[in-house]
Amino acid sequence: MILQEYKNVDNIKIFHETIDGHADYNVKGLENLYKQEEKHFWFIARKEFIFNNIKKFIEKHEKIIEIGAGTGNVSRYLIENEYKDISVGEMHLTGLKYAQSYGIEKCYQFNLLDTPFENEFNAVCMFDVLEHIEDASAALKNVNRMLQENGKIVLTVPSHMWLWNRSDAIAGHKIRYTKKQLMQKLEEEGFEVLSARYFFISIILLLILRRLLEKDNGREVKNQEYDKDISIISPLNHLLLWISRIENKLNRFLPNLCGGSLFIVGRKR
Repeated sequence: MILQEYKNVDNIKIFHETIDGHADYNVKGLENLYKQEEKHFWFIARKEFIFNNIKKFIEKHEKIIEIGAGTGNVSRYLIENEYKDISVGEMHLTGLKYAQSYGIEKCYQFNLLDTPFENEFNAVCMFDVLEHIEDASAALKNVNRMLQENGKIVLTVPSHMWLWNRSDAIAGHKIRYTKKQLMQKLEEEGFEVLSARYFFISIILLLILRRLLEKDNGREVKNQEYDKDISIISPLNHLLLWISRIENKLNRFLPNLCGGSLFIVGRKR
């Protein structure tokens, strides 16, 4: 059910117009994503991990929306793997235009904290989004509201505050979660947790090294920092992708104690 009026601009349904310089995520980050997400090992390994795990919980015919979809790259990957009914929601109009360039047809501009949907979707996905939102409880309440009976929420988030680094500040993160923290938050907002797994376990030492080399000085992020090149030299990128893909295949056998990211699925009670 759609509760609010919208205007249609270039086949994008606009509920809430948002300035691209929104404090939770600067639009320049989207430009960097669009340039790198088809090449950078992290984006490739993440979407492969998401697909391999999401298919255990969500049928390919179910109605899905990805909120905070960025450029829509993950949704495109799911569509390429036969998910039939996927929409994307994003605050930044720029991101939705990128999503359209990927061939995604159902695009909505709206703010999750004022969701226009109720009892609308079988699944709501938020991939590295919740950590940007100051009032995560309000966001999860609204996700619950958007879901049909027994609908599912699927999240990925960065893990562990002891891995916090300058890149977190540049990205507009508010927190890095632990499994216990996020499970508790989901349960408080009316979800039953079905699965919670850390991933990017195999590169944890590299993430610790990044934490040491790129400490966050707590200063306000400067405009030039949003233009930071996130590419990796090709041989190292290929090596890290190879390592991450092996980990993805073996993840269920690994100790579920820590990792660079967390994947979690909950079901609406």
